[in-house]
Amino acid sequence: MTHIRILHRDTVGKVFDGGVDFSPEDFAGQVPAIGDMILNPGVPVGKKRDDPRNREVWTVVGRVFNSRDNTDYVSLIVESRDGTLADDAFA
Repeated sequence: MTHIRILHRDTVGKVFDGGVDFSPEDFAGQVPAIGDMILNPGVPVGKKRDDPRNREVWTVVGRVFNSRDNTDYVSLIVESRDGTLADDAFA
């Protein structure tokens, strides 16, 4: 089974492990590619899920296969941004 690990890249280019794994089924059976956007499924406690300003949007900027010698992992490097009212269509 393929596991998808989320790695975050900060504004100065440092990549750090987000400690969150997904499966392809979490992404419609696909492994997201560079340029794809992912709506972070998490929402801060007490905030409304349907308000896009309470969501975080990840953009895939890189993919790493066999990271840390885990042959069943694909690590996605993402850059994060806060959701805005313009994201209402998918938040």
